[in-house]
Amino acid sequence: MSPGNRQTNILEELAHAAEAQRAAEALVSLGLYRDAANRLYYAAYHATLALLLTQDLEPATHSGVQTLLGLHFVKAGKIPASMAATLRRLQGYREASDYTRGFVMPEHECRTELAATRQYLDNVRAVLDQDAGCSP
Repeated sequence: MSPGNRQTNILEELAHAAEAQRAAEALVSLGLYRDAANRLYYAAYHATLALLLTQDLEPATHSGVQTLLGLHFVKAGKIPASMAATLRRLQGYREASDYTRGFVMPEHECRTELAATRQYLDNVRAVLDQDAGCSP
């Protein structure tokens, strides 16, 4: 991937993350917490892809995203382990909301995760600004 393509792809992933966050916020305001859980995960997921692209890493699976984040950013001290834990937790909610019959996402939990996702995206942007000047 050329530096120009990398920058374009990073910005595209950040745009996807911002859109998913806006969708989650709209869904929370409508009381659709189960659906919001899905969008919260994808906001963090796309932001994480942007981070990984700074290292020319393009995982093929969702578990690969987790693994590469841990290896290249947590272990390298670029992000705190709590960020990886947030992504894992959001992925669990997303899987439960999509595949578990009877899953209920309580409002207070969803709002807590919305705040955690906002913080996650802010942290990703800070790393991108610091490391590569990639954040818009």
